[in-house]
Amino acid sequence: MAQDATGARRAGIRRTRWKAPIAVLAGDMWRTDRRNTLVLGLLIALGSVLPATLAVTSGLLAGALLDSGSRSGLDRRTVVVALLLGVVFLLLQTVGPVAQAVAESLGRRLDRSVSQRTMAALGGPADLARVEHPETVGLAAAVDGPLGGGTVRDAVIGTVGIGIARGGAVCGALVLFAYRWWLAVLLLAAYGYAMVVVSRMYQAALESAEGAPAMMRRAMYLKDTLCTPAAAKDVRTFGLADWLLGRYTAEWRSAIARARRDRTGVGRVSLLSGCAVLAVQGLAFLVLARDMANGDLSIGRFTAFAVASTGLLGLSIVTPDLLNIAVGGTMLTSLAELEERTGRPAEHTGDAPARFRTAIVFDGVGFRYPGSDTWVLRDLHMTIPAGTSLAVVGVNGAGKTTLAKLLCGLHRPTEGRILVDGVDMRDIRPDLWARHCAALFQDWIRWSLPLRDNVVLGAPGHPVTPQALERTARSAGLLGLVTELPDGWSTVLSREFGGVDLSGGQWQRVGLARALWALSAGAETLLLDEPSAALDVRGETELYDQLLDAAAGKTVVLISHRFSTVRHADRIVVLDGGAIAEQGGHAALMATNGLYARMFRVQAERFTAGAETQR
Repeated sequence: MAQDATGARRAGIRRTRWKAPIAVLAGDMWRTDRRNTLVLGLLIALGSVLPATLAVTSGLLAGALLDSGSRSGLDRRTVVVALLLGVVFLLLQTVGPVAQAVAESLGRRLDRSVSQRTMAALGGPADLARVEHPETVGLAAAVDGPLGGGTVRDAVIGTVGIGIARGGAVCGALVLFAYRWWLAVLLLAAYGYAMVVVSRMYQAALESAEGAPAMMRRAMYLKDTLCTPAAAKDVRTFGLADWLLGRYTAEWRSAIARARRDRTGVGRVSLLSGCAVLAVQGLAFLVLARDMANGDLSIGRFTAFAVASTGLLGLSIVTPDLLNIAVGGTMLTSLAELEERTGRPAEHTGDAPARFRTAIVFDGVGFRYPGSDTWVLRDLHMTIPAGTSLAVVGVNGAGKTTLAKLLCGLHRPTEGRILVDGVDMRDIRPDLWARHCAALFQDWIRWSLPLRDNVVLGAPGHPVTPQALERTARSAGLLGLVTELPDGWSTVLSREFGGVDLSGGQWQRVGLARALWALSAGAETLLLDEPSAALDVRGETELYDQLLDAAAGKTVVLISHRFSTVRHADRIVVLDGGAIAEQGGHAALMATNGLYARMFRVQAERFTAGAETQR
């Protein structure tokens, strides 16, 4: 996965090189905030003109002072030029900071826009295949910037310094054209060559930093493991601190060595470009000095042209802003591609049924994940009548969770079809079908929010009343916990934010309450993937009885590894190797003495042996 992210980032860098990062930035800045972008452009233009203006006014003042030297006192022309020079100098000191402030504001707004667009792009597709695709993951990683460093705001701020420096150099060259055009062209060529070399240096720096992300990510992972509270117990119990520190140092050095190898030869090329600039700049001063000595150039003109020639240094200026702009352009280019990839909506010709009335039918369903040749499910034929309970069992990797995702519309079958009351699920808008499903997966989110929010997020638009909350809490076996918490429903479930932490079993009941809240809001199918994994056997039996009462008349699909729970279902399906091996009621499957019966006896013997040991 890290290699996929690396490939996407490198591709983004190459694309940005051709699209010009500054142009990519300017386009997004204009779309985000036209007024501030226009103000920033005018400030950069003013800042670009000021160095050349300073050169001209300096020359005028030098000439005026020389002329006034033969007379007593300063004439009016000299005073005006001196005041003009002071105004130019004052503007030079103020335009830059003002432009930086505008860029800071614009950059923050663009950063927010990037975050919102990224969340919308990743949260939009109902089909998880597009979100989980390696290319999507790589583009999302590229939007985060190289190794988590650098932001679009830094790039916007960087445009101020680079824009003023480059613009000032061009204006200085225009002043030199009034002296000797060939000298201006020669200086532009030398400084332009140095600018290309410097840009390539920063491009190499960016690509080399991106070229070893897997190794650097491992280093950062080891660092986070050592510094994160979640790992503190294991680190101290097993004495891992020294091992983690040593491994981190080794991984970091390996990544840095890779980056340095990628930059071999940069110093030699930089020296050559610096020598070329020094030679041409020296030639320019020799020509200026010769013409002044011959009387072909006045002191004032010499001063103006000399100051203007040094202003061309802005073309080859070395600054981290170059890297920031390159990173920002890459991030925005990757974001545009991420939006394009995730934003193509699937075709849906029908709406979800107002009520799920008859059955969900799996008709020859097969599924494999994008980029994989392995079938997770194949030739699956199954009917789930409305209002019944179905249990799905099987060993790890049998395809149980994938079946649940297909049922919720989170994935589309690779082959075959899923019919809801006779309508192909592909023709139903996923967001509409989602309202019919109340699901709790194994890896559900534990929000660091109040208990109330952790429950009602199952259906955030459903009206919240104390009575409704109490009914849901009772069905999920959560009432006792609510009374124990210091602030009841308002208690934040995270010590990080001043609240409390829950046990695994308590969190399990919170998750179940969330699913039941969605059921109370109108969902007609309750799907539970290992709903009682963190509960003991007695708590599991009690909970399942409560769930049956709460889901009376609803369709229940239960995935579990505990057969004491699934035997109560109307029908049990045994998955093996991505296909249905057996199905039927508990008694019928036990009588068949097949796979289900063998797995049931193995688990029952374990509990029986445990009970005998306790005696």
